[in-house]
Amino acid sequence: MDIMQAKLAVIEAGKNLVKTGLIARTWGNVSCRISDTEFVITPSGRSYENLTPDEIVKVKIEDLSYEGDVKPSSEKGVHASAYKLRPECNFVIHTHQLNASVVSVLGKDMPVESAMHASVLGSKVPMAAYGMPSTKKLKNGVYAAIEGNPDSKAVIMSHHGAVCMGTDYANAFLIASTLEDACNVYLLKKYKTPDKYKKPVCYSSIRDGEKLILSGDDGSSIECPINGNLDGKNFALAAIHRDIYAARPDINAIVQSATPDILGAANKCVGKLKPLLDDYAQIAGATVRKMKGDKAVSALKGRNAVFMKDGSVLCCGPDMYDANAIQMVVEKNCKSYLAGCAFGSPNYISKLDCIIMRFVYMQKYSKQKNK
Repeated sequence: MDIMQAKLAVIEAGKNLVKTGLIARTWGNVSCRISDTEFVITPSGRSYENLTPDEIVKVKIEDLSYEGDVKPSSEKGVHASAYKLRPECNFVIHTHQLNASVVSVLGKDMPVESAMHASVLGSKVPMAAYGMPSTKKLKNGVYAAIEGNPDSKAVIMSHHGAVCMGTDYANAFLIASTLEDACNVYLLKKYKTPDKYKKPVCYSSIRDGEKLILSGDDGSSIECPINGNLDGKNFALAAIHRDIYAARPDINAIVQSATPDILGAANKCVGKLKPLLDDYAQIAGATVRKMKGDKAVSALKGRNAVFMKDGSVLCCGPDMYDANAIQMVVEKNCKSYLAGCAFGSPNYISKLDCIIMRFVYMQKYSKQKNK
């Protein structure tokens, strides 16, 4: 394929994946083969909505070398594995899509029982062995899963997401969409989103100079000083938001969320919710704790989310964009936890791996994102 055509196809795919919810923010990556020896791929840590052809990077399949100053996705080795092993594969999409990510914590291949789904995906979707993001272990696990399952069009990456291998852009997108539907059908065999918990009124806030602006999903809104008393507005949640902003200058936005999966996981887990997914460990923290009393600040130390006594979660970020992203990964990890319980028992990522991923994310990726 002509390199400019390939770059434009990758950009279009990225925008469409964001639009349909299969990819969010800068998570996941997209590539297109341009010859037997090269492919083009999305860059590391840049928004899909604003990508230009100059930011799409040409990479050699054999040794992963690339041209220019823009760094390709750190998962370029995963894409190269697909192109090496599947001559018919010309387009690869790696996603962190919701249902495939939840299935990724179950630790086994997923059978595809629907004839419609099987016609697109094959008779099963293999589970690649776990490896931390951007590591040789991750790439080798995906390589082995692709090599050992020549009829499968997708691979689920343990505790991570999925790789979808298409003959072209449209086919790869169809595989990703079909995979999400097939994973949902598989999960419904044993897992149903809980509906027995009453949702509390949730409040989000932003820092505005020396005050915070608090808005409830019931339409209420108040302004409070970050330092000093609340002048008669001292209800408990406003005080918690105020204390977080006062203690954490890196936090400028807080989102409170109480989806059914969040409430269900908060009710079931004891003390804290450990990571089952890589992006939760990276973005929310190596664990997310339940606050004791009104001590949200101490429970947030080294983290970006905290469970409240009512089962909701406060997701805290440098801006509202990041706070909403944290809410997304917390909800996904909560669903993964509940599904893991329904299918047997949760299979957590090791504590050491979580600490390493959190450190790398905070030191490198989160800074790169803001460039």
